[in-house]
Amino acid sequence: MKTTKSGSSSRIAAFMSILVAVLLAATGCAPRVVGTRHVPDGNDMATMIKNGEIPYKNDVPPIALTGAGTYIANFSATLKVTGVVNTRMVMGETTSLVSSDGREPRHVFVVFYLCQPLSAKADKFSDGTIVYGGTGYPKIIEGKTYTVSGILQPHWQGNPLVYVPTANEFKQTTGSESFVDVPKDALELEVPAMPSPEQVVRDYFKYWNAKNLVEMEKRLTPDKRGIAQHLDALAYVKILSISERLPRTTGTKVFEVVFDLKFKNASYGATGINDGKNVWGFFLKRDNETSPWLIYDWGGGGY
Repeated sequence: MKTTKSGSSSRIAAFMSILVAVLLAATGCAPRVVGTRHVPDGNDMATMIKNGEIPYKNDVPPIALTGAGTYIANFSATLKVTGVVNTRMVMGETTSLVSSDGREPRHVFVVFYLCQPLSAKADKFSDGTIVYGGTGYPKIIEGKTYTVSGILQPHWQGNPLVYVPTANEFKQTTGSESFVDVPKDALELEVPAMPSPEQVVRDYFKYWNAKNLVEMEKRLTPDKRGIAQHLDALAYVKILSISERLPRTTGTKVFEVVFDLKFKNASYGATGINDGKNVWGFFLKRDNETSPWLIYDWGGGGY
């Protein structure tokens, strides 16, 4: 009896050692929250319209203006999240190809306005992943796919704008879903000639002077969107000269821009831009020959 008890204890001890080792290994490998990241606070739709940040005035659904009221969702699609701009604005790209008459099927870039904003804090994990969320929302991670339903803005401009009434319309996908369900021809648009890199820079300054943040950010790479632009402090900005320089990296474009900028208060200096004449370098790149040129970096001192 004494020998049998000893053998049984040894087996239990060995089993427990293995179990502890497995648990420790699993705990050590799993990403864990190591901090938080501040998510810029996005203006509500009524404020954006008032500030001229968005062109829609007369046909925005009441749910997007007041946060209440009945609505009919006419947009539903599986999308890959490409960027979280702020607590109100999320960018996505359809996982399905959208066909238009006479054109090659394409993935459509969509802008989502969240009637129910995200939390102002996102979790940062040990593997570098940033996880956004809020009451009722799933874990939102750039590069992951979600099924999103909402209201498509009539007569949208630039990229389709979809209002997401509640967090319940934003769902994590399961399996390999891939679909787009919208009114017939609702995503069709006349595709203009691709603007030149210089025109992209000129348009950026045009919308900067107009304090139109939405159009400014359309000309930036996703990682540069959501940066504070201090538009409230701006009186005006205008290009004095622009000249192309030899790029340091193959497949990129560089322009040296001399511009005049005035703040409403000449002593304002929180942006790192001088009040008066500035010389900056603007750097552009594109994913391929059929994709648009976008500004991926800029800096004072010229090039």
